[in-house]
Amino acid sequence: MLKALFASQSMGADASRVAAMAVAMWKNVGIALAPIIGRTGVDALFTRSIHMTRAAHPCLAIIAEDNTQGDILAALQAVLVQQPDTTAVAANIALLQNFEDLLGSLIGLSLTKRLLRPVWDKPSSGQTEQDATL
Repeated sequence: MLKALFASQSMGADASRVAAMAVAMWKNVGIALAPIIGRTGVDALFTRSIHMTRAAHPCLAIIAEDNTQGDILAALQAVLVQQPDTTAVAANIALLQNFEDLLGSLIGLSLTKRLLRPVWDKPSSGQTEQDATL
């Protein structure tokens, strides 16, 4: 779902652009899910997804370690910018997949797809219509 969208949009982009697109997509995920599961719920799922993904993508480990009270999306962007382009894309795709899998295990795949559909409909241009933290 989201990983295919992100992969297609980030092809050929440099790490800076990939990082901006990733943050825009995650903000849109937060906007879509917060009214249903709350900001705390979205943050918890995102944090858990980082923990699940960091074994395969160790660059994400610093986000969980350094971000107890800070802006987790700014931390994600800072990490992705420092990676080679393909690594940044792969790390965010894995993070998206783990997030979708985790959400799907809690509420079911059908509802997950329905809740995330607005995110698919918005391009991940690096800009969001609303500045929302994840």
